[in-house]
Amino acid sequence: MSGRAQRGTTALVVVVVVVGALAFGARTLWRAAQSVVRPAGCDFGSYTLQLDQAQVASVIVGMVLKRELPERAAVLTIGAALQESKLRNIPPGQGDRDSVGILQQRPSQGWGTADQIADVHYATGKFLDAVVRVPNWQEDSLATVVQTVQFSADGSAYARHEAQAQAITDALYGQTPAGVTCRFDKPDRSATPAVVTAALTRDLPVAKPTVAGKTVTVPDAGWATAAWLVCNADRLGIETVRHDGKRWSYSGGWKDDGAASSSAVAATLH
Repeated sequence: MSGRAQRGTTALVVVVVVVGALAFGARTLWRAAQSVVRPAGCDFGSYTLQLDQAQVASVIVGMVLKRELPERAAVLTIGAALQESKLRNIPPGQGDRDSVGILQQRPSQGWGTADQIADVHYATGKFLDAVVRVPNWQEDSLATVVQTVQFSADGSAYARHEAQAQAITDALYGQTPAGVTCRFDKPDRSATPAVVTAALTRDLPVAKPTVAGKTVTVPDAGWATAAWLVCNADRLGIETVRHDGKRWSYSGGWKDDGAASSSAVAATLH
């Protein structure tokens, strides 16, 4: 091969290498940029909810746990709420006709007053009261059971939410350890430990938490409690949650932490 040909081949190889490196670098930078600008929210496996939606879901599951109902009750309720309101608490006057709240229940149909239905706890409780009266509610499809309760114009629409409702419930029930991770900006304020304790005991069937400085510890608690704390971390100003060898933070998600207890859940406030 002549010197000119060798130089041409070498130049071509250099160009290919440089282009490849630039392409790889561009992909790396794009992925990094995506991770930096990714909006606040909560991931449940492949499904993502906004922070307010995740908080509503955590209340629903807490209500089911407090009533000692099977997990299926939570799947049905979350599936219904995804269809009716996208897991948002729609205030009076902003829904269809007189529909209110996460399940778009109507005062004119006997669900309660508009103010009552606007309370997520009340709305969930009334829905569960109706669900457990449906024959075969634990075995029938989500669409069949929910339509029996809701009388929607298109009951088949509920079916599309079954997989997402199951994934969310598995995480919040603790069936999937460290199954939910939320991200948001660094808290600039936090609730008091007393407020966190009151919210925990209202929403979940937990033992009385203990407080040491800015850390609230729930004894004899598991992944359901950890998941609730993560979903409510933004509104309460929680920086870290620790349980069973794992540590969650608002900026880094779940990481290994050998000091995290397997028999308690600890949340540290900002």
